[in-house]
Amino acid sequence: MKLKDIKEYFKTAFHWSDSISIGKIDNNSEKAVCFYNSKFMPPKISSVGGKRNKDYELKAITILLRWGKNADTAEEMAKKIYDFFDERTFDIDGKRVFVISRYEVPIDLGTDEKGVYEYSFEFDFYSQKE
Repeated sequence: MKLKDIKEYFKTAFHWSDSISIGKIDNNSEKAVCFYNSKFMPPKISSVGGKRNKDYELKAITILLRWGKNADTAEEMAKKIYDFFDERTFDIDGKRVFVISRYEVPIDLGTDEKGVYEYSFEFDFYSQKE
């Protein structure tokens, strides 16, 4: 499973029509979301017998949301995205995927230098191994 797969799933299933990207957010847009490989990786968990006996793969991702200059609407959108992903099960390319948030709520990053509210999300995506 790649970031592109997750981004495309979100775009379609959430009906996202604003700026969406991978690896670099559009700082010129007041409404944008970007998907990153997370810098916060969980510890390695080994299966008895090694990797070949592990039946799932883990992909840790960070999502960054920029959502306007109104604190209330930004918080509402952050909650919608959080609720969309947290503990959700779905299929990507025929594989079952389950998502768990690392935190109880979206991470409020405050505003950027232009006054646009930003939120971050940390999710672990577990998928069936081929």
